[in-house]
Amino acid sequence: MSARLVVACALALAAAASTPAAAQEPTTVRGAWFGGGLGTASARVNCDICTTDRNGGLSGYLTGGMRLVPGLHAGAELGGWFDNTDGVSQRLVLYGASLWWHPQLDRRWFLKGGLGLMRYHAGTDAPNDEPLNASTAALQLGGGYDFRAAPKLWFTPFANLIVTSSGNLTSGNTVVTDASFSMLQLGAGLAWR
Repeated sequence: MSARLVVACALALAAAASTPAAAQEPTTVRGAWFGGGLGTASARVNCDICTTDRNGGLSGYLTGGMRLVPGLHAGAELGGWFDNTDGVSQRLVLYGASLWWHPQLDRRWFLKGGLGLMRYHAGTDAPNDEPLNASTAALQLGGGYDFRAAPKLWFTPFANLIVTSSGNLTSGNTVVTDASFSMLQLGAGLAWR
């Protein structure tokens, strides 16, 4: 079963399980919180020697933080994307800080923005093949919707777009300048608040 089908089924089950009474409960966070999620992502590496294909793969995140004011909370985030196509193993890892904003306290939808460092690694199993590596600044924009699954447990379908600035892609002594990355994530997570 594909990752996209799993995510679509999970979203449909969450929508069916939510009750009208729960829809009126505010989503304010009190104190510390943490969460994680899984999904699928489409990623692209942009550089002079790179192919223009977007690769799909498994994606996930771990996050935690504190409420700043009602409707706004901040946290640290570790996100990743993994793909293995044609014998090339690739991964993007985001180390970042994000803000989640609920514009209407009596509604469950939210917007998300963040900054961080994106690290890229690609390699093969060939013994003489040097891996490709890069690190560059990243911007994250996204959104989602919170469904209450239990008194302190929330189920959240989400979508994120992560783009980076240009940086150097290195392989041994070879340096490719002006390399950048983009990733579109779709998935679902759980948060304990």
